[in-house]
Amino acid sequence: MSNAFRTLILTASVTPLAQQVAASFGSGAVGMWTTPLSSTGAAPATHYVSTGIIPEEFAYMMPTQYWEHDEAGNWTETGSDAGNAAAVWQAASAQGVNCTLAQVQAIFDAADVTPQEPFVAMGRMGLKIINPADA
Repeated sequence: MSNAFRTLILTASVTPLAQQVAASFGSGAVGMWTTPLSSTGAAPATHYVSTGIIPEEFAYMMPTQYWEHDEAGNWTETGSDAGNAAAVWQAASAQGVNCTLAQVQAIFDAADVTPQEPFVAMGRMGLKIINPADA
């Protein structure tokens, strides 16, 4: 199976549970969403980002949005994949993560997942990395 590049940005409120769910898929997902973001680049974090190559079998389960600039230079969503919250919930639950389908769906609803490079996705969302000295 092939791999896929994804940038995954989550709101801070769902990040702790998303970290547990991701870690239940294996050691390669441990440590996701540790880079804090905010609109000013100063604490507190409003979002967290993870980016990189992931196995295609995991990529297909996640919601994904596709964006392009329109004629005026504004970002326009050109398509999306809903992902499969039920499959993620079932897999995480089978590995002992105490969560509900509604909680996994809330993670999906709060997620911005794209094949964009991280600084492009962060720029589109008006987010900046928080410098560790400012956290």
